[in-house]
Amino acid sequence: MSHQHEPQTVDFLIILTASIPIYNGSQQFTIARTLAVGPRSTREGLLSWALDQLPEDTAGRANILFFSAEPNALPGVTG
Repeated sequence: MSHQHEPQTVDFLIILTASIPIYNGSQQFTIARTLAVGPRSTREGLLSWALDQLPEDTAGRANILFFSAEPNALPGVTG
């Protein structure tokens, strides 16, 4: 008898800072969110998700200044 387990998710803290060129300079955006991700998630997928959170009119123009995706739980801390 085989038991199928639901894929376990892990909360990740995702931080993205991007610069968007505008008329006479640039505008910066920072996104900091937690996201429950599954076992087949990739950093590339998380980066794509974060870029999708930027304002719609910035699509394809963002220069990534900083990106981080790390498990949200601190070692040794249980919740």
